[in-house]
Amino acid sequence: MSEVPGETNLQSGDPGKAPEPEENELQAWLDWFKHAASAGGDLAKLARMELSLAVGDTKRIILLALLAIPLAVLTWVGLSALLAWLVYIPTQSVSGAIGVFIAVQVIPLLIIAVSIKRYRKSWEFAATREHLKAFKEGAESAAQTTD
Repeated sequence: MSEVPGETNLQSGDPGKAPEPEENELQAWLDWFKHAASAGGDLAKLARMELSLAVGDTKRIILLALLAIPLAVLTWVGLSALLAWLVYIPTQSVSGAIGVFIAVQVIPLLIIAVSIKRYRKSWEFAATREHLKAFKEGAESAAQTTD
């Protein structure tokens, strides 16, 4: 058998005889199915690899969320203290100190939020999606050329 798509192997009959059109079309379809199976296997392998990356990033997101819980609690406590001081002693600058305390808690929360957003991109399976799109476009162009 030939490994080149569109090429046929004449096993029987007259060596000078041209292959039948049905044989050419059948061989083209068989070659297309071989390539489709190979591409499908590659796509499955790529999806498995991206899934393992996404699982790793999911663990990081969970860890970052667990780190955010105590910071959120401290921020709430700081905000509560600020509001209490603003009501209780409106003319002193203790509220400025408490405001700084809150800012110190909010800044790490913002850093964690940015990190979660960055790790969440692995959930999109970008490379798998691009590969599947290219495969679909190739299949559509192959279907148009055989019609």
